[in-house]
Amino acid sequence: MTVPNPAPWPAAPQGQPTQQASAQQTSVPPVAPTQATTPRPPLPKADAHRARLAGGLGGGIAWLGLGISQAAILLLALPFIFGAVIFGIGFALSEGGPSATGGVWPQLTDWLGSAGGIAVIAAIPLGIVVWLVGLWISARMLRRAGVHRPVGVTWAGFGIAAAANIVLGSLGSITIGPAFGGLPFAGGPNLDFDPSDTDWGAQGWSGDPGDFDPSAIDPGSLDPGLLERIAEPGQLVALAGPWIALGSLASLIVPIILSTFAWWWMAHALRAPARPEVDATA
Repeated sequence: MTVPNPAPWPAAPQGQPTQQASAQQTSVPPVAPTQATTPRPPLPKADAHRARLAGGLGGGIAWLGLGISQAAILLLALPFIFGAVIFGIGFALSEGGPSATGGVWPQLTDWLGSAGGIAVIAAIPLGIVVWLVGLWISARMLRRAGVHRPVGVTWAGFGIAAAANIVLGSLGSITIGPAFGGLPFAGGPNLDFDPSDTDWGAQGWSGDPGDFDPSAIDPGSLDPGLLERIAEPGQLVALAGPWIALGSLASLIVPIILSTFAWWWMAHALRAPARPEVDATA
């Protein structure tokens, strides 16, 4: 009768220890297949065109909203500035007593409660709403066109356009401002103001700006009522309103141009990555 071999493994040669087959095998972790990274495809021409259009239209509406708020803030600050100056002059006229032009503050309060004052105050939040609507229109246009990350392109493009506008504005105020005298309307032949042409300025003005002496002005020649009428808020806003509005509209040209390029740049930077290739043999 045949007896089965109790040791199926071959005997090790003499002088070498016997080892189990499982101990001789080492576990090797699987290596993930490497995939070659493909560069992102270029921005399609249709997406680039729609990004520039969204920057010009949606970004332009957003900048218009900021211009409305800025103009309203300037119109609101103008009566306060004139009122403070006239009120300070009133102390000089009163010669140590209460300000002789203390009526500027009641008329300012009355104007704030009038229809014109309420309209100027309401224009500040209205401009903010228009700004947000412009950004929403931009994101909507980009999403309908299939541009990748439309909200990110909108906000990033507006931020870059705003930063570039601030830089250009700072450079313009440094280089162009001194050429025009540093102030609006400076150097105009018809707007040259000479204090010596007035009754109060002739007493302390010899033609040289350094020779002007405010202490030589006779306070009795100034009418407090006339000064208060000069600082009347309704008249100030009516006179300065058209100029501030035109200035605000003219200041929108550069930001809108910058927005068209900023939107296109961000659409290119945030474009969709390349789709992974599908192996047909898998």
